[in-house]
Amino acid sequence: MRLVIESIDINDVQEGLKTCAQEGVLQINFKELEELILKDARIKSVDINLACPGDKTRILNVQDVIQPRCKVDKEDADFPGFIGKMQIAGSGKTRSLRGTAVVVCNPSTNRAESGLLDMSGPVAELSPYGKMKNLVVAPYVAEGVGERDFEDAVKNAGYKAAVYMAQAAEGLTVNEVEVFESDLTECAKSDLPRVALYYQTYSPQFDYLAVSDKVVYGNNISFNMPIVVHPNEVLDGGFVGWNALKGIDSYCIQNHGVIKELYKHHGKDLNFVGVVAATANMDADSRNRGASMSAHLIKNILGADAAIIQKILGGMPHIDISTTGIECEKLGIKTCVYTTPLTSTGTLGDTILFNDELLDLITISGNQFEKTKIHFQAEKFLGGAADTRLYSQGIEQYAGDPVIDIEEYLLAGVHDLTGNREIIVKEY
Repeated sequence: MRLVIESIDINDVQEGLKTCAQEGVLQINFKELEELILKDARIKSVDINLACPGDKTRILNVQDVIQPRCKVDKEDADFPGFIGKMQIAGSGKTRSLRGTAVVVCNPSTNRAESGLLDMSGPVAELSPYGKMKNLVVAPYVAEGVGERDFEDAVKNAGYKAAVYMAQAAEGLTVNEVEVFESDLTECAKSDLPRVALYYQTYSPQFDYLAVSDKVVYGNNISFNMPIVVHPNEVLDGGFVGWNALKGIDSYCIQNHGVIKELYKHHGKDLNFVGVVAATANMDADSRNRGASMSAHLIKNILGADAAIIQKILGGMPHIDISTTGIECEKLGIKTCVYTTPLTSTGTLGDTILFNDELLDLITISGNQFEKTKIHFQAEKFLGGAADTRLYSQGIEQYAGDPVIDIEEYLLAGVHDLTGNREIIVKEY
């Protein structure tokens, strides 16, 4: 499978009478985009705004962040299963815009934990999205539409906007071309070490209203068995973010840090043989079953000598990756467990939840639950208002407050569970 991603640098995004691009400047006809989004009967109306670095703007109720992309050589193939026709993602040519993103808000959300992004101040410094020219899309629910159904409509509105922007960049100079290609048959002929990725995509621990989010080809995979997928499927829209920010979003997945790093080494000092995608489990029997099956797929189907075991946010996922790592080690697969601390207090030892001598290589990324105080007085609010309540355990606070005390997994782009952020954990 061969995927070519052509990246174009966008220097500015503006509202215009016509959607087009010239010399790195993207102009968007808001009315035309609005009409596209309102074709979904679940959406009554939509606010479309621009948010640029330096603006004293606070974006609220962030459901997802998406990199503008579109397929160049295939029809109806963008985000297959979500807005595009169901087909396997990960091959052909994709146009990707850099320096801009679609920030998708759900002003109607009842979720207590809701994402936030500032375009000035400390959050803008911490998040790559705070340094981008962002298109902010905030749909409003039509009468009679259920809450969870509307969340799917919000998700799709973001993908439509992302494709619309990328299509408008046709004819602009391509700044970088990346080729992602891996052939399992060719890998079998090589003597290089064979490395696989166990990619935990979702946890039913966070099912909202007891309904799982759709994150794989327009479907949820909660309680499904582990599956083998090509890494290109993850990079090219087959896998997306949740309906809430929890240290990960679609933009992160489109640029999956571990997958891209393994590709850099592919054919040089290792062979990247594929991905086992799985969901976390809520009970011991399901956990043991999933771990055994994942280790089997990694060893006996992908033929891997080593594996990186990567988790999603949460405590149940934490236990899952340890069980999977142990089962891999029992089969002779050398593992690196890529994990995170679980609370903003205590020591790393207090939060690790597992201890096994077989798991002797553990990489710890940033602590998504770390609390931070944001000293920033916003003057403009998108996706909400100054009186929008913000989540923080035991604290009553609002979007217009001059100081916000918040856990970092709720800040768009500050953390990336796929491994793209330059964050480490230090214990003093």
